[in-house]
Amino acid sequence: MAYLFKVLWWWFLSIVKFLFVPFVMMSNPGDKYWTFVEIILITSSGAALGAFLFFHFGEFLMQKSKSVQGQSAQKKRVFTPMRRTIIRLKTRLGIKGLMLISGLISVPVASLLCARYFKHDKSALPKLILGFFLWSIFLTSLAYIFRLINF
Repeated sequence: MAYLFKVLWWWFLSIVKFLFVPFVMMSNPGDKYWTFVEIILITSSGAALGAFLFFHFGEFLMQKSKSVQGQSAQKKRVFTPMRRTIIRLKTRLGIKGLMLISGLISVPVASLLCARYFKHDKSALPKLILGFFLWSIFLTSLAYIFRLINF
């Protein structure tokens, strides 16, 4: 039972701070060290759960905001430098670009961006989850190397 609670805790942390969880799991063993495969499975499944939840929550929020905006007067959209950068990256890199940076930004942010800009693509969520799985392998490998060299 204690193992299940530890896994649930690491799942929650994988959703919130995905980038750091493999390093903390590798360096903070508690009762025992987590194995390489356990870390990959826990972090990637936690990120997949978070991506699924935030993707669908983002779709729900956008539908609600459209219904609220439809009732109010249409405002002219202001294109800030940040919006221009996001649109430029979306058109140049697409979902593959989001997969590349998904490990560097948090699970909720990547999932909400995916829901916002790629909701029409049925393979967007599976691709995002695949991106988090690949990031999990990369980050866990990096954490394992750091542990081996006592960094």
